[in-house]
Amino acid sequence: MMKFYFTFGFGQKHENCFTVIGAKNYDEARDEMVRRFGLAWSFQYTEEQWTDKEGNTQQEKYNLREIK
Repeated sequence: MMKFYFTFGFGQKHENCFTVIGAKNYDEARDEMVRRFGLAWSFQYTEEQWTDKEGNTQQEKYNLREIK
């Protein structure tokens, strides 16, 4: 099971938030995100993309709040 991170953009209901979805692959994670939130979200990240080379996460860099 892989972790995928999804963010919400400016003006969206969950602006400045993110959620994590466990799935077998990118497409399965996206399908689950659409099932939960429709198309009102911004970006999908893999675990590697979520953390930069210095070990900082998108959550830390942009002060995002996690929602379930």
